[in-house]
Order: sequence, then structure tokens, then C-alpha cells
Amino acid sequence: MKEENDFYIGWMDDVPQRNSAFLKKILIPVFVLIPILVFAVVFFQKPFNNFIFELGKTTTITGTYYEHPLPMLIADKGGMADSLSHDVILVGFGKSGAKGVIKNIEKENGSLHGKKITIKGTLIYGDGKTLMELTEDENSFVEIVAEKGNNPISATASKEVSLAGEIIDPKCYFGVMKPAEGKIHKSCAIRCISGGVPPVLRTKDSQGAYEYYIILDQNGQSMNKDVLPFVAEQITVTGKVNQFSNWKVLHIDINDIQISPI
Repeated sequence: MKEENDFYIGWMDDVPQRNSAFLKKILIPVFVLIPILVFAVVFFQKPFNNFIFELGKTTTITGTYYEHPLPMLIADKGGMADSLSHDVILVGFGKSGAKGVIKNIEKENGSLHGKKITIKGTLIYGDGKTLMELTEDENSFVEIVAEKGNNPISATASKEVSLAGEIIDPKCYFGVMKPAEGKIHKSCAIRCISGGVPPVLRTKDSQGAYEYYIILDQNGQSMNKDVLPFVAEQITVTGKVNQFSNWKVLHIDINDIQISPI
């Protein structure tokens, strides 16, 4: 008779007592633990940064263009918001660098290096760094304002360093993607860097603040293809660093990069 009382017919209103007691033992802890688990995940999750990609907004900047160490515009004073770095790295549309775009512009206008030019694009910025995407490719170029720019800058003397950190692609990291670091972003970073976006080493100083180093080879040339196996990995590297305006530039031999043990 007990087995007959426990037989449960789905369309009846009453659940047998033994089934009801079993479900209570399971469901009550589940309903208690799920909110706790959700709260813990949210509380301990690393927050997204507040870096900005001004998608859909075009900004026009006038300043001195430099070809080396990589395409960069040093904006004239008053030409940008005071909150932004005036040392603007130029990148191409999508997953590409700016060198191809600049080369095509120079076919009609001659070398732009050291000249005062006006250019337009989409700003990307965060943590004291500014980039500009040349969203309209060659049409991003407006004009040559003067044959000599107002912002003469040269690199400082180099010094030997040993650093630990992660190679990132700065276009995504400083605003286009979130998150844009670590293994979760590795495939995207590889595509950006292989497309010409300059690789950057992100390190952390003794105070916990991030520092950023543009990576070049020992002769000052790009080495995007060479660093691809190390992108998004924790690495150590030795090399020589100098300062160009607001950016540190790290010159390395690819053989001096080591992936840090987990």
C-alpha cells in the first residue's frame, strides 16, 4: 500500500509526501546558494576599465607628424582636450596599422615626417595614452599646414632594462575591446599585431601602476611578426629603453624574450 501512495501522477495536484520532502531538501539549498554564487562572481570579477573608443565620432587634430619610432602625431597645444595625451599613435581601420595608409597619402603629398599636418579619425584613449584610428583611410588626411612642425622631439638616450609583463595590442586595449588582455583576447591581439598595430609591452611598477613600452627591434624596426608567439603571455625580456615624448620605446632581440612559468 505504501508504494501505491507514493505513485505520482503528473496531472494530479498533490505530490506524494516522500517526493515532496526530497524536492525540498534539494531545491531549498539550491535557491539559497544560487544568489550567493551570483553575488560572489560579480563581487570578485575584475571590473572593466573606463578606456574609451569614440565610435561614430570624428575628431580633427593638427600637429607634427613623426614616422619613427612609429606613425605618431604630436598635437599642437590647445588642439585636444587637456585630459588627453597629445602624443597620438596612429592606427588603421579594423585590425591594421597606419603605415599603409600613410604610405598611400605620401604618394600624392610627399613625405609627411616632421611636417605640421591636419588629420581626422576616431580617438581611442585611456590610462594617459591616446591613439587615433584613421577610419576613412587616405581620406583621413586633411592637409599639410606647414613644412616644419611646432613640436620638435627626439628620443632620449637608451638604458638597459629587464622587464616582466604582457604583450598587448594597444588599439583594442586602450578602448576598442573589453576585455583586451590575457588569453581571452589572444587571438584578436595576434590578428591586430600581425595586421600592423604596434605591439606594446604592459608592465606593472612597484606601486601597482601600469607602464607601456612600444616594442621595436635593436635597429628600431617593427617586429610584429616575430612577437606573435609571445602575445598575451606573461613574459620576461631584456633590452634597451628610451623615451620618445610620452611613450617608452623598448628595443629588443627576439631571443631575449622568455615566457614566464605558470
